[in-house]
Amino acid sequence: MSIQTKAAFAVACSALLAACGGGGDGGGAPAPVAAPNSFTLGTNGTIQEARADISRGEDGRIMLTMTEGPMEGTTVLCVDQTMGRCQVVGGPEGTSGEGTLVQRLAGNYAFVGNFAILQLENGALVSNNQLVYGGLPEHADQTVALPEGQVSYTGRFEAGYGLANEEAGLMSGTASLLADFNAGRISGAFEGATGAGTGVSASFNNLTIDATNGQFTSTDDTVILFQGVEAGGAIHGAFYGPNADEAAGIFNFGNDQGGMSGIFLTCQGDTAGCLE
Repeated sequence: MSIQTKAAFAVACSALLAACGGGGDGGGAPAPVAAPNSFTLGTNGTIQEARADISRGEDGRIMLTMTEGPMEGTTVLCVDQTMGRCQVVGGPEGTSGEGTLVQRLAGNYAFVGNFAILQLENGALVSNNQLVYGGLPEHADQTVALPEGQVSYTGRFEAGYGLANEEAGLMSGTASLLADFNAGRISGAFEGATGAGTGVSASFNNLTIDATNGQFTSTDDTVILFQGVEAGGAIHGAFYGPNADEAAGIFNFGNDQGGMSGIFLTCQGDTAGCLE
């Protein structure tokens, strides 16, 4: 089946680190599952929808245009590199006009990024982080043919994390997915270590593939484990490239062990020939 890839979607997180870990089920209700393709986790734990388009400015900077949600009408124009400086135009009262492309991954066809927008709240600057996945602007209208059978993908993830021992920060690691296109399901895992050497792992199964648009998402049937314990949260993504060569997306989940919010990009075959 062939599909067209077009818009990119965003998730906004008003606090990237420990508060961004998700509600988890550890003794309480699981974090709510987000609307397909995008979500916002506020400091009160609620999830709201946000949506954005990815394009590229004439000077080569990556541009994020918010089209729906709490940041609607905001444009973020960033130097396309990790920790690249961003210019922010518009936004709610208190938006500073500055930001950072904190984390980003790009393949031959897909782009994922963590865009931090500085905002003034109660007299203090805070970071409103927009986690985004989509096709590279150069391939935004690419036709994608979903294969049959099982296909393995490997790559990387980048995340903000917070752990029960109060360790928090940014981290990265390996990502692996197994897509069963016949069954319309995906399983996968993230493995990494913090700067302090603490091992961090997550796994998931039963993400649902939508064969009509090449997107995949967690549902009520999805099981997510963080540090070996069931977690609440959400995972969203899509396939990119003419033969679904890449699978990229965003995630947010947590439990009483902590949690992570971030981006991932995986590729069929040799990862070295896919990821920048």
